[in-house]
Amino acid sequence: MKRDYELEKIFYDKEFNFSYSSLNKLLFSPSIFYKDYILRDRDLKTDKHLIEGKLVHCLLFEPENVEKKFKIVPGKTPSDNVRKVLHMIYEKDQVEKLDDLHDQVILETLKEVNLYQSLKTDEQRIAKVKVADYAEYWEFIANRNVDVIDQDTLDKCKDYVEILKDNKEVSELFHTNASDFELDNDEVHVEKYLSTPLQTKKFGLHGYLDYYKIDHNEKEVIIADLKTTSKTIADFEETIDFYNYNLQAAIYYKLVYENLDPKIRDDYKIIFKFVVIDGYNQVYVFDVSDDTIRGWAWMLNEALTVADYHYSEKNYSLPFNFATNKIVL
Repeated sequence: MKRDYELEKIFYDKEFNFSYSSLNKLLFSPSIFYKDYILRDRDLKTDKHLIEGKLVHCLLFEPENVEKKFKIVPGKTPSDNVRKVLHMIYEKDQVEKLDDLHDQVILETLKEVNLYQSLKTDEQRIAKVKVADYAEYWEFIANRNVDVIDQDTLDKCKDYVEILKDNKEVSELFHTNASDFELDNDEVHVEKYLSTPLQTKKFGLHGYLDYYKIDHNEKEVIIADLKTTSKTIADFEETIDFYNYNLQAAIYYKLVYENLDPKIRDDYKIIFKFVVIDGYNQVYVFDVSDDTIRGWAWMLNEALTVADYHYSEKNYSLPFNFATNKIVL
C-alpha cells in the first residue's frame, strides 16, 4: 500500500468519527479504508438496490424531501454496470451531453472494468453506452447530492412503503397514520444525525438513525432501523451476520444513550428493533433482546479496540490479526 503522508496529515489534523460503514470497512480491509477516507479516493456507490433502499427510507420517513434527494428520468436508468461506467467516464470526460462523449474515453473505461469486451467491434461497445435513454441520466451525474431513478423504480418503492404502512405493528411503531411524528408526550426523531466522543479513544462515533422515539410516559426509548433485503425474513439472522448489522445496532444504541438527557439516561429503558421488508413483500419487526444487545455492545468494544490500533499506529497495511500476529496455517 502506497502511503501519502500529506493526505495523512490532513486526515489526522481533523476530528474523526467512525460511522457503521467506515468502521465495518476498516475491519474488513484497512487498506480500503485508507484509500476511501485518507486518500479520499472513494468509489461512488451507484448500485440500484442501494438507491432503492435509500428511496424507501425517504418515502417512509421524509416524503417531503423525495424531490430534493432524487431526480426522476422519463426513460430507463442504466444497469448497475453501465451506471458505474458512466460515473467513471464523467471523472475523465465532463462534457455537457452524452452524445459529446469521446469514444476513446468510453473504450478505455469499458476495458478497465472488463465490460462488453466480448463484442466484436468498438462501434458496438460505444453504442452500448451512448444510448438515447441514458441522456438525461448523464445530465444529472454532475450533481452528486442527487440520486437518479426512473418511474418504475419510484412506483416499486412506493409499493414497498404502502405494504409497510399496511402492517399494523409497523404503523403503530412509526405512527404512519398520524398527521405528523410529534405526539403528545413523545419525542420522535426521523433520519436523525447523532455523534458522540469516546472517552478512551482519539476518535468518536456518528451516524444517521432512521427512527427513534423517547416515550416519557413509559420511560423508554425505542430505536427502529428499517432494512430492505432481497432474501427472505427467515434469512435475516444470517443477513445480520453477513453485513455486521449487529455492529450498526450497537453503534446506534450507544449514540442514543450518550445523547439522552443525563437526568433520564439511566432511568429509561432502550429498546432496539429491526423492521424488515423482504423481496417477497413480507414484513416483520424483529425485537432485539437485552442479552443480545449487550453481546453486540461487547462486539462493538472489541471492534473499537481494533480501530484504535489502526488509527493510533497509522497502520492500514493489513487487518488487525495479521498486523499483530503471525498467522500459521
